[in-house]
Amino acid sequence: MPDIRIKTPNLDEIFEVWKRKATRKDRKRMEKEFGTKGAVFSLDAISAAEYVKDTMKEAAIYFAIKQSLGPAPTGKEENLITAPRVGRVQFYSFKGEGKVDKEQWKGKEIVPHFESIKSVQCKTCKGKGYMENKCKTCKGTGIINETFTVLIGAEQKKEKKPFKYPCATCYGTGYRTEPCKECEGHKNMYKYADLPVPFQTVVTGVPILHSSAQTKYEKEIGDDLHKMVEDVEGIKFNNFKDLESKAEASLGYINKNINKTINSAKNTHKKHEKDKNAQITTQIYLFPMIQMFCETKRGSKFEIYSLGSGAKFMTYSNF
Repeated sequence: MPDIRIKTPNLDEIFEVWKRKATRKDRKRMEKEFGTKGAVFSLDAISAAEYVKDTMKEAAIYFAIKQSLGPAPTGKEENLITAPRVGRVQFYSFKGEGKVDKEQWKGKEIVPHFESIKSVQCKTCKGKGYMENKCKTCKGTGIINETFTVLIGAEQKKEKKPFKYPCATCYGTGYRTEPCKECEGHKNMYKYADLPVPFQTVVTGVPILHSSAQTKYEKEIGDDLHKMVEDVEGIKFNNFKDLESKAEASLGYINKNINKTINSAKNTHKKHEKDKNAQITTQIYLFPMIQMFCETKRGSKFEIYSLGSGAKFMTYSNF
């Protein structure tokens, strides 16, 4: 493509557009910051020459993509827990609710599903809820054996006599039952699955903006360009190879920040080219950007940004 040089707006043009926009938004504040006590407030008395203290020439790169927001990755993870722990899990149910709008969803994309809960017989106790072990008191016999000394006859001779009775610990069975440590006596374990939220597939347009000024207005500028990119004049490129080779000639200036911004935007562009869920829908736009550092009569500091050419540009400010 042939070299195209774009003319940036001059400071007076930018300042004029900004002050009229700022006055429409908050006239009282403009009078407070720029007015002279006892004099009639007039916009004509507010000039860039007096209030713009410094400027920087920057640049912005814009393109748009169409992105498909669809279901989360397939697959599931199963969990096995005891009955009391089931109530501690936050479950989700989408039965009869239809597909979910991914942009409106707040939370993880893979969640525990209530309908996936299933009881599973405890393998340790085989569904009995308890374990049988030999009684330690009677050593598994169910009988307690004791020997008493008995005095026999008039002579009261001592004689050992056996005595046995059922073990009270195991109720004479020889075994003790204890709650199963695995299922905690509930006979069953409970299995549930972490599954994807059933998102609907939504195709949406997304603006991508990279600015060397790194202003906090990047999202706002990107959204505005997405709606009215043809109302702001920039230079269109089909690829970053052309943009990189012609950026300085097109803008009439270049700096390290602009070169870094071009490289960053190029990497983002490559990423979306490889993304199966995204489609780049516009050419690459290069816009001149002017950053103006200003100070009012009262000492309040603020910045004005312009984006576009002298013929068609937009302004933003933190005033």
